[in-house]
Amino acid sequence: MADDIDRILEVEASAVQKDAEVERIIVCFRLDPYDILELEMGCTEKDIKAAYRKKSLMIHPDKINHPKAREAFDILKKAETELMDTARRTYVNSIIEEAKFKVRKTLPPPLSAAPFTDPYFSSAIFKSQVKQQFKDLMIEEELRKRKLLKKEMEAQGEVDRRADEALNERKRKIEAQKVWEDSRDDRVQGWRNFQAGKTSSGKVLKKKRGHLGFRPPKAVAEESTPQQKRSSDI
Repeated sequence: MADDIDRILEVEASAVQKDAEVERIIVCFRLDPYDILELEMGCTEKDIKAAYRKKSLMIHPDKINHPKAREAFDILKKAETELMDTARRTYVNSIIEEAKFKVRKTLPPPLSAAPFTDPYFSSAIFKSQVKQQFKDLMIEEELRKRKLLKKEMEAQGEVDRRADEALNERKRKIEAQKVWEDSRDDRVQGWRNFQAGKTSSGKVLKKKRGHLGFRPPKAVAEESTPQQKRSSDI
């Protein structure tokens, strides 16, 4: 029976209707799942499934040749997923309620204080105003989320940068320690050679001689003359 219903719905939707539905979905406000599925707040899950099923048959990219059919189908699927999610649907409903109150405040008395049961609040003009207010609120909330996400990403980037710096510093210290350990034997041997009077190659250091290889003569103390002795005694 379900297959028969699908075939009937598919036949009823002409090519023009299918293309028009694709274009309608494409221009819909992406953050308004009710508008995309053409549903009202308070609809049941059964209503959501039925609306999605009907529209998905109309615009399925395997059934029509519209260049934006795939994009429209993805938008439709996302809207259905959001409304089937209880938490997300509750959130969207809360924004719609906020939009209603904001629009009512802008109305002249006595409408600004009238209950929502007043016939005016079911009019097309009021619904249009609420729809625009809802759009403004959702955009504002989306921008706030994006700013918060950007700050979180920047903060995470700073954390990652500091972590990289710390890691590089540890690597540098480990490498320096390795070089120090690898050169230990050379340092020890160099010190031993120095103590033994040898060069770094192990050769014994020779004492330096004077010019032409001769040792310089030892200095001999000169004897003082009698006159120098008398001068020193004075």
